[in-house]
Amino acid sequence: MVLPWRSRGGVAKRRNQLISGDISVVETKIPVQLRSPSRIERIQSPRVLLTPRDAVEISRRLENAAAREEYAECLEIVSKIKNLGRGGDTNKKCLVQNGSVLALSSCFERFAAARDGHMRLLEEILFVLSSWLPLNRSEGFNKMGSTASLNCLVRFLNGKDAKTRQNAAFCIREVIAVDKRYVYALTDVEGACEGLVKIIRDSVSTSSTKASLMVIYRAISSNDKITEKFVKLGLVELITEMMVNNAEKSVCERSLVVLNATCDNEQGKEDVLRNALIVPLLVKKILRVSDLATQCSVSILWKLWKNKKDGECDDRLLVEALQVGAFEKLLVLLQVGCEDKTKEKASELLRNLNRCRNEIEKTNCVDSSMHLKNVKKSF
Repeated sequence: MVLPWRSRGGVAKRRNQLISGDISVVETKIPVQLRSPSRIERIQSPRVLLTPRDAVEISRRLENAAAREEYAECLEIVSKIKNLGRGGDTNKKCLVQNGSVLALSSCFERFAAARDGHMRLLEEILFVLSSWLPLNRSEGFNKMGSTASLNCLVRFLNGKDAKTRQNAAFCIREVIAVDKRYVYALTDVEGACEGLVKIIRDSVSTSSTKASLMVIYRAISSNDKITEKFVKLGLVELITEMMVNNAEKSVCERSLVVLNATCDNEQGKEDVLRNALIVPLLVKKILRVSDLATQCSVSILWKLWKNKKDGECDDRLLVEALQVGAFEKLLVLLQVGCEDKTKEKASELLRNLNRCRNEIEKTNCVDSSMHLKNVKKSF
């Protein structure tokens, strides 16, 4: 029996198959006497590694086809790149290092500008690029931050297909990591902020929720007006409810990071303060999720207590925090240790919680259930 890859002209034939992307399963004929009567026997041809020369040739073909705006040819080449990428990490690395990211990004940018009739091609390119992430340092990926590309990504973000929405969130997260100016370009696109919030509200997937949260964090960290836009969209309430219902560590961490950044804005801080769940939730997350979650929780409590507008502090928040066990949690936090900034904020909160507790006991302005002097609590 002559195996297909050992046949005459096999090397040249396989190389042509690689360039054209035709690497489908090869069915090898098996003698009748060796066949099993109950099933069809198939032998899959072995994976052939892509060479840099082949990858450069594929990228060149795609760039030329995109320059001519040959939709059908581009779709064919992108589909073949997608199949080659399934050949393993070695093939993916070879494609990334030999111009495929630039070729795919350029093709996406060109056909995104045309808007109509090219959705399948754009979805295929988006699928390939999102499966190759991270790409923020790859040559040519910055083309995904062009006006045409961002507009298209936002349309996908607000679309109906869950997988495409997820891929769009991944690519947007990667694009804004390339350069801060893409953050401003993104938020200027109509429907971008709404799409990011909608990804979280619709619970498309855990991965897309985390990607959306990181995009939002970068956006609100760069500009107060952007923060106010997200606040008006109900971001604080949405994130708070999600933390109550979603116990996953990574989602909780990112949510707290976003809330912490939101509290740097006065309007954002006011919206956080209005939420009845926020103080009990923050106290609960201290020493319960991770070091990052603890740091963010303490930082948010400290920012909410400090009122920068009139220089006064909100003792009402301290009373509420006392009722849900903040004094004991912060005391334990200082005993087990934490980073210096968190330690300073926790110490200041603890001193003022103690002052507030003493005042409550002296004035007896609340019922006896609030007397916390001899409280014993297990941790």
